[in-house]
Amino acid sequence: MKQFLYIILGIFLTANVQAQSINGKVNASNGSPIETATISVLNSTKVTTSDKNGKFSLILTEGNYLLSISAVGFATQFKKVTITNQAPINLVIELQAANRQLNEVVVTADNKQQDVQKVPAAITVLDAKQIKDYRLWDITNLTAIAPNLFTVEHGNSTSSNFFNIRGVMGFSNEQAVATYVDGVYQFDYFSAPPLFNDVQSIEILRGPQGTLYGRNAFGGVVNITTKQPGNTPSGYFETTFGNYGQQRYTASLSSPIVANKLFASGSFTYNHRGSIYYNEFTKSGFDRREDYSGNFNLRYLPSANWSLALNAKLENDNDRGSFPWLGSIEEVFAKPYQVNTNNTNVERRKNFNTSLAANYYGKHFNFTSVSSYIDWHAYYEGKGVDYDFSPLDALSTAPDQRQHILSQEVRFTSPSASRSQLKWVAGAYGFTQNTHMNAPTFFGSDYVLLDPKATNAPYTSTSLSSGNNKGYAFFGQATYAITNKLDFTAGIRYDHETRSLNQYTDYEKDPDPVVSSPKQYYTANFNAVTPKFVLSYKLQDNVLLYGSYARGFRAGGLNTNAKNPAQVPYQPEHSDNYEIGLKNTFLDNKLKLNLTAFYLEQHNQQISTAMDGINALILNVGEMHNKGMELEVTALPVKGLQIDWNASYSHARYASLLLYSADAGAVVNFKGNKPINTPPVSSMLATQYTYDFAGSKHNLSAFIRGEYRYLGSYEFDFINNKNQSAYSLFNAKAGISTKHFELNFWARNITDKKYIAYGSFNSFLLGSPRTYGTTLIAKF
Repeated sequence: MKQFLYIILGIFLTANVQAQSINGKVNASNGSPIETATISVLNSTKVTTSDKNGKFSLILTEGNYLLSISAVGFATQFKKVTITNQAPINLVIELQAANRQLNEVVVTADNKQQDVQKVPAAITVLDAKQIKDYRLWDITNLTAIAPNLFTVEHGNSTSSNFFNIRGVMGFSNEQAVATYVDGVYQFDYFSAPPLFNDVQSIEILRGPQGTLYGRNAFGGVVNITTKQPGNTPSGYFETTFGNYGQQRYTASLSSPIVANKLFASGSFTYNHRGSIYYNEFTKSGFDRREDYSGNFNLRYLPSANWSLALNAKLENDNDRGSFPWLGSIEEVFAKPYQVNTNNTNVERRKNFNTSLAANYYGKHFNFTSVSSYIDWHAYYEGKGVDYDFSPLDALSTAPDQRQHILSQEVRFTSPSASRSQLKWVAGAYGFTQNTHMNAPTFFGSDYVLLDPKATNAPYTSTSLSSGNNKGYAFFGQATYAITNKLDFTAGIRYDHETRSLNQYTDYEKDPDPVVSSPKQYYTANFNAVTPKFVLSYKLQDNVLLYGSYARGFRAGGLNTNAKNPAQVPYQPEHSDNYEIGLKNTFLDNKLKLNLTAFYLEQHNQQISTAMDGINALILNVGEMHNKGMELEVTALPVKGLQIDWNASYSHARYASLLLYSADAGAVVNFKGNKPINTPPVSSMLATQYTYDFAGSKHNLSAFIRGEYRYLGSYEFDFINNKNQSAYSLFNAKAGISTKHFELNFWARNITDKKYIAYGSFNSFLLGSPRTYGTTLIAKF
């Protein structure tokens, strides 16, 4: 045993003595040197900057490397380098101005940094500049940013928003599209941090990703990465003022504490918005958004091969009028942004995430460990949310939910510099999740007007439950280069999850004593094996063709309100996914064009429904099929003008859908119906023109931007008799910027289009009206 430990320790500590130096120079297209360009060796801790003459140097061991070279005002460029034991390498790198060439984009989709155009998968990546250009403040802004991506805005609240990719979405609290923030899986769509704070990139992966990610990457992954600190001190302060009393302030600072060893960064955002909705009952504003969030990083490099990163995130939301619902589509449009209620609907939400990530980059393998803890609490003040949508004291509920989650993920990958034809990744993931729910439903003195049989009103019925979910998974995939152009990838994943639930109900009617129902205990186990296969072929160095198959798995769960014990557990979902893609880069990286075709079959879909028309449960009653096309284009047709366009088409239908029909008074198969919140056509077109004032000492430039978003009609219910017709939204932005300042003016939904953002179970609300404002950014 001791010998084995010594061998492992030796692998981790032994350095490769066959090292060579890279000497290089970074120039602009006119030949002038670029100072403070950043030269990063991807998948390593190594990074340096160019001096005033544009020169830099790096020491690397033998192997193949990919360098990323970036500088302010220039397009990021990748450079492949092979290190041998021969003479030192001398590089001359020429960067093009950002208004003349597109950025080459890094993605971590395969758990390693690489060029997104070389990855055989449907991926959209937004970098920090695009996040700022699109004015992305939270996940509700992401609809149509990528093909077949739809964000369901489940109320005028900071929480309760979740993703739909290619018609695959969740109807329980757990998302079908996995959300990761700095490598940490966010378990619940109520708990996933919806606020974007100092974000460096957002990766949107379409289709199952289970052979690479920790959990529930069933429909895809939204991978959010915040800015990491480095050797260069930097920071900014941003302030925004807009209509409806909009105020938003962000401060961010990053700095080395010990040069080349220890770095720290922190950012903090406060956001406030006044009333959009008017309450006819109180004759005053109904809603208010108020939240603050922070993101803090500490990064330590104990050696050239090791990196340790400690991260902490906090979010606190205080949203009044969180669910301004009305009971019908007709009423929503007849009385836009009006409610008539005696409740305040105050939602409070606190979320704390912390994680420790360790990375080792070695000669024989790379190693990653991510340990995380999540503490999430959401509750409602007073009688919570008004469910009779009126001034009546009839029906309201105030759930109080809390979760504590511990997770651990470890991954081993082939070494970054390996020259082998075989590239691989293997990992394990484990978690434990403790949940607590206290959900009182208040049946007021006016409830008898809704249900004449309820002569015992007023009373309170409180559902109390606690659960423990735990699981583990082993996953991995390997890519073998059959030839210089043809690659084959195979992956597999094994999941095992155990869920347990304790629940009972309290009945309370003053002044009678509280009556508790018998406590019930349930448990269930779920497991699955899911494979993945990809064949990719490089038609040219900048043209990639691929085809893939992936099996998706989403764990089952336990219903907290089932009357029949047999209906407490609901089973997992599975899916079969087929994809063909073509990725192209043309005209000296001035044009990118990606085209994808997909077909999926979703089996045993978990749907919230009522088999008796009264008691809603999550049941496996759907078999959904979807096929479609996706197009992404980015172009620089002339100097300073960038055009980004994506479009998608999908034909999603149920092959089987067993639901209760009130008309028939029985369960009916609604075969051929459309899934909810799935527009058949969606598109986003963004154009931005930037004019640089030549010779300006302060790098003065001016820009103007326009965005056009189109969404086809989508359904609100599975019966398909309630829907939102197709609509378009227009956004605009214009401003000036210098090396240290930016001032811009923006407007969203310029035409003040009225559309329903959320609808379900006779609860509907409008999307955001026209908003506008100004933002000032000071950079240092």
